[in-house]
Amino acid sequence: MIRRDPEWMHGGHILKANRKRIGLTQEQVVAMMDINLRTYQNWENQKSEPAFGMVMALCECVFKIELLDAITVAQEIQIDC
Repeated sequence: MIRRDPEWMHGGHILKANRKRIGLTQEQVVAMMDINLRTYQNWENQKSEPAFGMVMALCECVFKIELLDAITVAQEIQIDC
């Protein structure tokens, strides 16, 4: 049997929940971190998984939140990914 992790554990969900929490657009986030827009969109749409270090950097540098707190936000916020 294949175990499926909860949606909130996907790096893209963590990013999307925290981006929406502070009211930034995807375009603003990618401009701040010099990331390709399509790449970021793929993360948020769970088409690909961002590297752990990138999730941590975005949380701390852009969203101004510690990673563990960002995960808690992602658990609490139900959004369509």
